[in-house]
Amino acid sequence: MTAGEAELDTRAGLVTHLREEASKLISELDGRVRSVQVDAGDCAVRVEWTEPRATVVAADSPAGSVVVQPEAGDRAVADTGRTDAGTATTHAVSAPLVGTFYRRPSPEAEPFVELGDVVEAGQTLAIVEAMKLMNEIKADRPGRVSAIGPEDGDMVEFGQVLVELSTD
Repeated sequence: MTAGEAELDTRAGLVTHLREEASKLISELDGRVRSVQVDAGDCAVRVEWTEPRATVVAADSPAGSVVVQPEAGDRAVADTGRTDAGTATTHAVSAPLVGTFYRRPSPEAEPFVELGDVVEAGQTLAIVEAMKLMNEIKADRPGRVSAIGPEDGDMVEFGQVLVELSTD
């Protein structure tokens, strides 16, 4: 076995071990867990419940990372069903993952959308950067931008409302 193969074998074993430990952690916690994230380095274990409850931080652990994805019942985009002024319905576009929120494609560019803009389904509203990947956040229905939650460069959590569209 080469050094590269040995390293891959060790990393695969580590990831398997971390998954097993994350599964044990989930089974020991109360409530419906939405996600568990285990980071390497100074190691932080982050647990998210369907309704915000707490964050668990652990001491140092071996290198490696694993994320347990949310259950199929959780949605990245949720219709709040709220009515404003009796006729307009507000639709929340939420973060599909944890990352850094950006309103524009580059620092010198104009924002994708501004308050009051009318958007079409499929139009890019923002970007969430995660692990050096830029993930476009698109409108899943037409509407008018009635609120933009985070500021440029803010960290966002899974399920956090990014943009609200009013469909009047």
